[in-house]
Formats: sequence, structure tokens, C-alpha cells
Amino acid sequence: MESMTFRRASEADMDQIMALVTETFSGEQRIPLELIPIPEELSPQWWCAKDNGKVIGSIALYKDHNEWHMGRFAVSPENRGCHVGTMLLQSAVREIFSSGIEEIYCEARDTTVHIVEKLGGKITGDPVPFYDGNVTPMILKRIYYFDDSVDKR
Repeated sequence: MESMTFRRASEADMDQIMALVTETFSGEQRIPLELIPIPEELSPQWWCAKDNGKVIGSIALYKDHNEWHMGRFAVSPENRGCHVGTMLLQSAVREIFSSGIEEIYCEARDTTVHIVEKLGGKITGDPVPFYDGNVTPMILKRIYYFDDSVDKR
């Protein structure tokens, strides 16, 4: 993993990103295929983790009804548990907040809640069933992220 990079995705990364996102959400979580793409009118922006030229993680940001949302957070099965998701989310959030965005909303899977909390995210509601699992509404505010008292490992 010495060649791992975390960066804004390019158009050339999108086929690999969509393959990973589709496998994760449709294959593992049984989310219908038609719910996976982010509509173009929401102007999705993507970030990726790559290792030796292969996309091993992805996350997207999009604006819906004047709110910024984060989603399609996926890490390849063989790279889970190695902090790839945490490092990818840190990289994306740092860039997002540096651009002037003040808050990001997400609906996090149970396995992702603790990662978002490490970066200062707060739970805003109860978990709700969503296909093969639950999602928990969360918010990550710029002020939380840059608060040094929050564990951001």
C-alpha cells in the first residue's frame, strides 16, 4: 500500500469507481441498481483511493435542495479494516471544507458511523432500515472538523 493515493477523481477513474460502487451497494447490500448513480443535475464530485493504479475506495459529494450531501462511500472488501476509508474521507473532507462549504449531510451505514464520528460528525436521528442494513442520518460541520478536541485518526 506504499503507492496509495487519495485524491479528487478524474474522468479516467470513473469506470473503476462505478464498478466498485455497484458491487458494494448492489452486490453486497442489495440496493437496486437504479438507485446507485447520482443524477447529473446534482453535479456529483468524486474522490478516490488508489493503490497501484486500481481504485480501492470512493466517495461522492453532491448538492441537493441547497444542502451538500456525501454518499457512495465504498472500500473494496480486501482493503476494509486498513483505514483506507478513514484516510479517503479525511482527504475529501479537508478539500471540501477548504473550498468554503460549511456542512455536509450523509446517511451512514452502521459500519461508517464511527468513521464519520472520528472526523467530528454528529448523529442527527435514529438509524432507519435501508435494504440489507441501516443508515443513520449525520452531519459533519466545518467547525467540528477543525476542532482540535475531536479525534480525527
